[in-house]
Parts: sequence; structure tokens; C-alpha cells
Amino acid sequence: MTLVIGSIQYASADHSLGGQGVFKDEDSVNLASTLAKGSKYIVHLQVVVRDAQDQLVSVTEAIHGHYIPHELTDQIFDTRLGEKEIINIDKIRYEKARFTQTKNLQQETVSTTFRDILSMWKLEFCMNSEEHGDEQGISCVPVFQTLTSNVILEDNDTFTVHWTILRGI
Repeated sequence: MTLVIGSIQYASADHSLGGQGVFKDEDSVNLASTLAKGSKYIVHLQVVVRDAQDQLVSVTEAIHGHYIPHELTDQIFDTRLGEKEIINIDKIRYEKARFTQTKNLQQETVSTTFRDILSMWKLEFCMNSEEHGDEQGISCVPVFQTLTSNVILEDNDTFTVHWTILRGI
């Protein structure tokens, strides 16, 4: 499951920085776990599935995930995730961003034979890259991603994906 919510201009691929850039190699990005000690981000995801009659089918959640440990992530958090709210959890201050999108199976491009089962959820952002991406030099990177238990979808179901992302202040 990929949610592409913007396109940004950014420097060319930087995997030559010894693992400190966006890209780990030509085909993958560097990721950090939100469970790691000192993690800058906390990710919460809720997926709500409704049938064609708008009846609730399922609710699935994830309370951790991964992010790209790079200034690009901060830039996207600051500029692409809308209004922020300051909250306190266990005497720690966070900026809270929310993003919600509703789709159906026909709107989603899933690159597997199991079109009706989703468990990987990503917030991808596209950027220009000289070394990565398609023929036009566009590369979409999963700035935030998480796994849930399998979400089973019928053809007429809709699913609403609610991201809540906290960044420590």
C-alpha cells in the first residue's frame, strides 16, 4: 500500500555518503526504526475498512514503523503533513501531524498477486534523482512506513488510512 502525497525537488541521490543519505544503494533507502532508542519519530497507523454499504468490516493498527533518518524527512514533516499540534506524552513534547486518505482497491496499485491482502503501508514522496527512479529521474521514497496484520479487501470495500506521526521536540 503506497500513498503518494507530493513531489519534491531534492539533491541527487546521496548513497555515496556512507549510509547517511536517503538511499542505501541504488534500489533501497536507509530506514530507522521508531522503536530504536533515541528515535526522532513515533508512527501510529490505523486502517479502517468498510464495505459497499458503508458497514464496518475491520480496524487494524500499527504502533511503530520506520522512517528515513535524514533531513529530507524533517522537510517533508514540516511542509507536507499540514497543521501541527504540540502535545505532551510522559513529560516529552512532540509535534503531531496527521494524514488521512480514503481509497478503494481499484485506486490502489499493488505489485503482488494478492491484490486483496495488504499489510505494508507507506507514505511515499517523489523527488528528482539523477541516480534513482524512472526514465524521467523521478524516485518515490517511503519516508514513513509500517506493517500491520493482513487487511483483507473485497472489490467494493473502501479503506481509510489514518497516519499520526509524532516528532520529538
